[in-house]
Amino acid sequence: MRKTSFIILTLAFNLMLNAQNIDFGNFPSENNDEKPILTSDLLKSLNWEKLKEFSKSNEGHYTYERKDSLLIKYEYVQQGRVADFKIISFNDKVLEYRSQISNTSKETNTNYFDKKLWLEYAHTYLPNLTDGLKLSINEPKRILKAYYELLVVGTYDEYGWICEYSTVGRATDRRMAVIELLGREELLWQLLEYPNVHVQLYVADALIYSDFRDKQMIEEYKENRKYKTAREMIKYLKDELLTKAEWEKIYELRDSNQKVSTCKSGTGSFKIYDNNTSELLSEQAISEIPKRHEELRELGYLR
Repeated sequence: MRKTSFIILTLAFNLMLNAQNIDFGNFPSENNDEKPILTSDLLKSLNWEKLKEFSKSNEGHYTYERKDSLLIKYEYVQQGRVADFKIISFNDKVLEYRSQISNTSKETNTNYFDKKLWLEYAHTYLPNLTDGLKLSINEPKRILKAYYELLVVGTYDEYGWICEYSTVGRATDRRMAVIELLGREELLWQLLEYPNVHVQLYVADALIYSDFRDKQMIEEYKENRKYKTAREMIKYLKDELLTKAEWEKIYELRDSNQKVSTCKSGTGSFKIYDNNTSELLSEQAISEIPKRHEELRELGYLR
């Protein structure tokens, strides 16, 4: 169906759905560096129309079509999440596609992501984004997704750590995005003055945590500083620490006392509360940032 670099994995699953077989057809591979997939082609391949009809009359099977100003999302779920897939379409092309089948002899997970189309979507979503803040297609998928999600592409204006959504606590989408960008501080620094206070806060606490982590590593390397590599790493890490001028930028954000939407105290409760940068970047709050990140690590969000 496509060239070698765009392999279609033919994974025909005969799922026993109320004594009926459904063939989910062809699943695309992880990435597509050439032609995009037409959404209509993938829906046809997955027997979407037949699956919708089947789900209407068979309990435990659900299909959804949701549309916003730019995207159309197609989703199938078999109760218990034993089988599901989700297609995200932009401009009649497949932006992203995920599926998992667990009720067969061989569990299968499929992921597809079109980086070029993602950039087109993100820059359409953010028409006023300056060229200096745009990323290139050469960036890894996870960096591209996280960077633009931090900039509110498909996410919400809220600041927090672990918040409840439908009674289930999890990290906010933009928290997960900024975690992915740890280690790419050069990308974070250029966003510290981005014209969105929620972005600024996520960036500020990520940079503060990075500074804390570098100081920890310096102390560890000092124990072995007789080795040349340890001395070199200490020098490198010291160059990465926040400067006085950089701390001043963070304090300027704190002192701006801007209004911020958070879940209560940044943790718990799905209800959104009003807060401000003065409280969220107070000396007490800053001192707790490493602890908050360690809690995220224990929950599996941080490597």
